[in-house]
Amino acid sequence: MRSLALLSLCFAIPALVSAQEHDWDRAHRVVGKAQEDLHRIEHWDAWAEGDRGHYQAAERNLADVRKDLDQNRLDRGRIEATIVEIEHITHVDRLDAHAREILTEDVRELRRLRDEWHWR
Repeated sequence: MRSLALLSLCFAIPALVSAQEHDWDRAHRVVGKAQEDLHRIEHWDAWAEGDRGHYQAAERNLADVRKDLDQNRLDRGRIEATIVEIEHITHVDRLDAHAREILTEDVRELRRLRDEWHWR
């Protein structure tokens, strides 16, 4: 009986570790918040064309990351590309200080997600 309990524990531990390796709910929250914050930026259409391109690329990347998360996947390259695009947006002169602060926090959270994720 004891060996059966030990055997079942041996199979349960890898499953628990695997579930902890990928915090899908947290990933959804981080990406969703970044998406919402990006959408809240007003008057981005008045920016220079290159800046608008970064905004649109960040939007596309976040949408793609979200689709991946819905299928329990996370693409490190897309996360990194999203970080680069949002960082560029934080340097746009027409962005108000409050929006810049919020997007900078989103970049920090995306980096933390990228760095803490256990990639296979």
